[in-house]
Amino acid sequence: MTTPPTSVAIYARVSTEDQDLDGQERELRAEAERRAWDVVKVYAEKVSGTGKVERREYDRLLAEANLRHRPWNHLLVWALDRFSREATFTRATQAVLDLERLGVSFHSLREPTLDTPGDGKPNLGRDVLLALLPVIASFESQRRSERVRVAMQEIKSGRRRTRSGRPPGRPRRVTAELAAKIRGLRERGLPWKVVAQHVGLPAGTCRKVRVPRPPAQNSVCGKGSESGVATPSV
Repeated sequence: MTTPPTSVAIYARVSTEDQDLDGQERELRAEAERRAWDVVKVYAEKVSGTGKVERREYDRLLAEANLRHRPWNHLLVWALDRFSREATFTRATQAVLDLERLGVSFHSLREPTLDTPGDGKPNLGRDVLLALLPVIASFESQRRSERVRVAMQEIKSGRRRTRSGRPPGRPRRVTAELAAKIRGLRERGLPWKVVAQHVGLPAGTCRKVRVPRPPAQNSVCGKGSESGVATPSV
């Protein structure tokens, strides 16, 4: 079975749920139509490209590119940083170069300079761009992370409020009122399991509340001498 030379696969990716994945795919389909290509496969996902989260569609694309009877010859992406977010030359370009070795022509809608040369000749300018663009995207991602870190420090110090007005992080399960109730129940001698039922919290959470220990009581064997030895009655 011979794959038609006009067959193309589309890869679309956005980083967050708020971003428009459908819009990206529409632009890619319009570009494929402009080039008279037939879209035979679409790989689309909403996932970060940092490498910390599994990119199932990206991995499936690379796996299917290695198939002997792959149904597409071209790969069209919206931008290189949507396809790869690696920070080194080797890793940033390896996936693209591997695809080209398999006979797949790589195309970027936003960076046409990165397209696989039609004549197959080396292009130094293209190689430099393949290296620099992912580095720039990675740098921007690090800057965003740094801004978030600084903002969190401002919020925790009280110099800045969150959008909701609530304190950052998970709300405390054990309030001062619940902690006082837990101490009171424990001082009455109730077991942790019963205390947990009374306050509606897990027993493990209740155990984290510091409960003062009752003062140790000295054993008295009887009345008599200071040594505690009882004096027999006469």
